[in-house]
Amino acid sequence: MTDKPAFLEIEPPVQFSELSPGMYAVNCPGRFDAKVVQSLIHCAAVTNDPGFYNGTFLGMMLPYYLHNANNLLVGVLGNLDLAGMFIPDMEKVAPKIAGARAATGSVVDYLRDIAGAIPSDGCSSFDEKVIRKCFILLKAACGRSVNSQSIDEFDLTSLVNCGHPSSAAAALNGMAAWVVVSLGGSGTVSGYSSAGRLGLKWSKPEGAGPLYMPGSENSSSILAAAGGLATSAGLALVVENWTEHGGEVSLVAKQ
Repeated sequence: MTDKPAFLEIEPPVQFSELSPGMYAVNCPGRFDAKVVQSLIHCAAVTNDPGFYNGTFLGMMLPYYLHNANNLLVGVLGNLDLAGMFIPDMEKVAPKIAGARAATGSVVDYLRDIAGAIPSDGCSSFDEKVIRKCFILLKAACGRSVNSQSIDEFDLTSLVNCGHPSSAAAALNGMAAWVVVSLGGSGTVSGYSSAGRLGLKWSKPEGAGPLYMPGSENSSSILAAAGGLATSAGLALVVENWTEHGGEVSLVAKQ
């Protein structure tokens, strides 16, 4: 932990390259209880077990994984139901069985992607491979009603340097969990990268209505835990322009 305040609400414009490790909020009025956030940041910053927080963030996204897996299973069951309706006309049954088999493969691939992206506690570097795995977990939780923009496309050759890669990876998973529960199942998510900075944005259209998926009530706590992990890694976590319809969060390395 640094001897400076762990949580600060600051005004734009922000000189990102000059930020010391900690958590910063920009244009987020009323979103944080500073005393509660300070306590959560401290707990996460002094932890020797970032894996605990990874598990917590994945737990927040679990209902979304189950929801999306269920949607994929509909393709299996729907084809099997049609196959049953067409019996004994095997010319019509065969394509539906083939469709059910293909849909089953999609479910298996989806679950394998998630299992393969779950971070290990022994993360030795905060590199492109680790970051891509975080994004796999994010996209798997978003589902078909969320438009993912640039998540697989932006350049990760200029990465943020950090002192504790496992904590940095856990902080990024916390950012992903915040995006997921904020969207609540629909909207747009995008990402960006520049020298010393890695960020995520989310947005929902005006009049989108209430969230139909759980977790949004824990949004500020998720960010506070991610902020503490970022601090532990020697990074700043900056939350910007958080409203009911959008927000942005980034990891920043002091230059």
